[in-house]
Amino acid sequence: MPDVKFGSSVESIADHYADALVKFQPKGALMLGGYCLGAIVALAMAKNLRARGRKVGPLVVIDGAPENTGIALRRWNPRYWLELARNLPGWFNHADLMRSRTLRSLIWSLSNNASAISRGAIGLRRGEKLGGGYSLDGIMDLSIYQPAHKLFINRLFSALFAYVPKEYSGDVVVYEAKITPLLYLPLIGQTWRKFAPQSEIVGIVGTHISMMREPYVDALANDLRRRIAEFFSVDKS
Repeated sequence: MPDVKFGSSVESIADHYADALVKFQPKGALMLGGYCLGAIVALAMAKNLRARGRKVGPLVVIDGAPENTGIALRRWNPRYWLELARNLPGWFNHADLMRSRTLRSLIWSLSNNASAISRGAIGLRRGEKLGGGYSLDGIMDLSIYQPAHKLFINRLFSALFAYVPKEYSGDVVVYEAKITPLLYLPLIGQTWRKFAPQSEIVGIVGTHISMMREPYVDALANDLRRRIAEFFSVDKS
């Protein structure tokens, strides 16, 4: 991570991880997946390994999608505000702010949403910095990470915004959080279906964070366990 070139592009980091995976398992079928930003890296890895002739099972995507697909709804679109209104009851019931009920989470959530509104008003994308580049600091709290790790995270975040996905012909299973952020519509499922027509969308109750915690994660885990077993059972036969 201290290497400033490591993580500078999605393709390079996917090649690094693919090499390590091939070294660990030279033969046999593989099944890849990723959560959030990791889903885009997993996509690039799947393409990399398929190009090497490896059999790659359904790509498992957990609430993450590439940015440069032209899917995002603009705030001037009436559908944008309609979808946000529909999301509001679920956000109050299932959002992490309501689950943790701490003053710190309340302050962070309110300031984060205020920042998102102000950035959008001047034409900036989510995570885009004034003056150029991208930073994850405005989306999540990075204070718990060491400086080298924080630099790597922001470097990879910038690379993900620069990545333009090409059509993917393999199977994809997308686990999409049913509750979106208060003022942001990620449209995860729709995004994947644009360049990966074989995508199957599975809605999971919860937000981007809470879907990976009890009790919501049980539904995801049970479905994923079944799919893994089915793929490797068929592959052996």
